[in-house]
Amino acid sequence: MGQSSPLTDPVILRLSGPLTVVDADGVDYTPRSRKAQALLALIATSPKLRRSRSWLQDKLWSRNDPVQGSANLRQTLTTLRKALGPYSYILEASRLDVGLAPASVSVIGAEGAADRAEEFLEGLDVADPEFEIWLRSMRGKATPAPHIHEISRPNTARWKVLLHHERGEDDTGLVLTCADMVAQVLREQGELEITEDPRETGDDRLIKVSVINVDGLKEGCALRLVAQDMQFNRQIWAYTWSGLVSNHFELQDLDLLGMIFRLQSEISRYMAQARNLIDSNGCSPLVLGAAIPRIFSFQPEELDQAALMLSDAMDSRNAAQFMGWQAQIAVINLIEQFTDAPEACVEQGKTLAAKAIEMDPMNSVVLSTAANAQVLLHRGDASAGGDLAKLAVQVNPANPLAWWAYANVAIYAGKTEEALKSARVASKLAARTPLQFWCDFQMGLAAFKAGDFPSARRALETSASLAPQFRPPRRYLLAIYAHMKEFDKAARVLVQLKKLEPGFSLDGFVNDPSYPISLVRKTNILSWNDFQDLSAFT
Repeated sequence: MGQSSPLTDPVILRLSGPLTVVDADGVDYTPRSRKAQALLALIATSPKLRRSRSWLQDKLWSRNDPVQGSANLRQTLTTLRKALGPYSYILEASRLDVGLAPASVSVIGAEGAADRAEEFLEGLDVADPEFEIWLRSMRGKATPAPHIHEISRPNTARWKVLLHHERGEDDTGLVLTCADMVAQVLREQGELEITEDPRETGDDRLIKVSVINVDGLKEGCALRLVAQDMQFNRQIWAYTWSGLVSNHFELQDLDLLGMIFRLQSEISRYMAQARNLIDSNGCSPLVLGAAIPRIFSFQPEELDQAALMLSDAMDSRNAAQFMGWQAQIAVINLIEQFTDAPEACVEQGKTLAAKAIEMDPMNSVVLSTAANAQVLLHRGDASAGGDLAKLAVQVNPANPLAWWAYANVAIYAGKTEEALKSARVASKLAARTPLQFWCDFQMGLAAFKAGDFPSARRALETSASLAPQFRPPRRYLLAIYAHMKEFDKAARVLVQLKKLEPGFSLDGFVNDPSYPISLVRKTNILSWNDFQDLSAFT
């Protein structure tokens, strides 16, 4: 039954114990987003089931400016409506306030501390001091109101990077240049604070990164990067580079830039796994370390979860980066046809990309994700994101995503040589990192566009082997194998696609213009006769 016909029995919203939302038949519609749960609870505890937008923003986004708080509220309302499904009509929002339809909701446990059977909103934590004050008051634990710092202390500890550099006798500025690039690459993620003063670390979880000049080489120079977890006295990663640098104040060596990006990748990986290493009062793992693998899974449920994670954890420090990645999610949802409202998806992606750029126009991660969104949401209009991608490379040449975005622009602009060059740089920088499969896929697309099918096949095979659930390279491999009459390999890829894509068919692959293989269609290599021959191998 849809929203147009109100359901007879009210939805049951239980606030005692863990927050739950169920219908009369016991079907669970509880939102997964913590902020969406908190929003429901704040509204449901009002005598009239209605709160002003400004009051809700103050309770859930007290650290944000009003504009960002308003944007976060709108996004959380969208998330909540989606979670409620056929019951989304119970949520009523106007320009001034947000409420629940009284006749359509039955609230249990709204009295908070009066219900002693189970804890009020058990396990709910949104890491906002104003919400914590309200929650303690509802649980009957605040007699005078506690101090802000006492409430928020468990959630204010952050990962912090102590950047240390050791210059040798022969160093002429390379160590400082490398240290500056390391700081930029780490800072661009939006969740890390960089310092060179060990006295500023306080209660934060400390990762020490050392940039060390290695003396004694007869020719060239050498640098060593070391990352250590100071709390556990554990080395996270170390690597030594040696080579020639013509200008010590401008890093251009791809091996050196790649080493810096691998440092960032290893630190992010380590922090993402930190739940296994620290107690419940320690710092939370970085959100992007957990969200990005979900984004690149190309699975609709994982993409939804990544969007919720980014929305829940967004604050003024990371808003631009998180919005950029949400724009990337919108691109994937559109291209992979995961959305039943493509026009709304396009507008959402464009808006997120524009806001991200407005907030941090000199961040290569923001520029890269926004450039991809602008190009692909404009259906391959290279002019839409060309300047952004070019600027991303200039701002941070150690970011493979920047080179990926520039290659993407060049592909759609018909600049084949530029696309190949940029894709090769991205692939080299991302080697031996979690982004290698993504950059090798772009390398495959650039080679495919150039008509170099053997090179495209090698790159796409590497991408597919590194990411067993990643569908895009397999689509292009299917076309290449069929075109090259390698039907045994095409049959294996076909079986994989049928497992990975519910409803996949050869007819749709060849004839459906909306199926996401636009570069294949532009080359005119698809032949139904090839796939008729393939049928004998399946």
